[in-house]
Amino acid sequence: MLHQHFSTLKLESGHEISPVTLAWSQYGQAPAQARKVYLLLHGITSSPQAFLGDPAPTFDAGWFQAWAQGAFDMARDCVLAPNALGSCFGSSSPLQGSSSNDFPLFTIADTVRFYAQWLHWLGVEAVDGVIGYSYGGYQAFQWAIHPPVPTGKVVVLASAPKGNGTKTDVDRLWGLAERLDHGDAGAQQAWRAQRIDTLRRYGYADWLAETGAPVDETLQRYATLWASQFWPRALACLRHAATRFDVQEALRTKAGGTPILWVVNRGDSLFPSNDLPAGQHANLERQSICGRFGHSSPMLEPELWIPLARDFLQS
Repeated sequence: MLHQHFSTLKLESGHEISPVTLAWSQYGQAPAQARKVYLLLHGITSSPQAFLGDPAPTFDAGWFQAWAQGAFDMARDCVLAPNALGSCFGSSSPLQGSSSNDFPLFTIADTVRFYAQWLHWLGVEAVDGVIGYSYGGYQAFQWAIHPPVPTGKVVVLASAPKGNGTKTDVDRLWGLAERLDHGDAGAQQAWRAQRIDTLRRYGYADWLAETGAPVDETLQRYATLWASQFWPRALACLRHAATRFDVQEALRTKAGGTPILWVVNRGDSLFPSNDLPAGQHANLERQSICGRFGHSSPMLEPELWIPLARDFLQS
């Protein structure tokens, strides 16, 4: 992964993160030589290592690999995958063992503005497309409503214009972080168990069963590796940003704007619907697919998703 340090990021709350770091992965051509430049935004617990080939790979490196050739022309295009503000893979985030007050709370809009600051530093003054999955889909919706740089199209996968989760969810994560800080013997086990439950809810266990892999053993191994690289305090900050996110009204009333493709899986328990209140963004196209693997469907059965995204981006 690549890293760049900036002097400061001013947040909507009035607080600042100073200095502030953004980490990212870059695939295909360099931005200045690319035919098209795309921004790829990851899920809440994922890394920016979307495609294989990164040195020092994270636990989920290659999570979007099927899309590398299916949706993009990597011989001519550039795909930039930034690590979300507050995440654990190189961008500024709360440190494990630190006080909950050490890192200021931020919003989805803060994250999008930070990406724009980074893109300007890279010399990228416009992007041809923004593709966001899950938590990255929140950022993609925010980007479409208030594009910080000129943008051709936005694709939202398995997400919504309103964040899910509650304050109770966030408080539970703060509490788990405190338990870990104080050496609670059961806290690490609880953290791994939460990850296993998430993987099951996301459809990953169903996919493992279909492939013939040992489900429980694989989930335990995957959760242990993830828990060693991700920590509750960071997830609490990300969840807090998600719970405050809501651009439904802006999406409903905004005329024109950046074209958006919004695709959901009707079998996804997190985001089963792409319904909006009465009215609709003039350039919003909504699609539903019937996938078998819940929230993980874009990665585990990409053949259902790639044609829709590719045709939209290339049309």
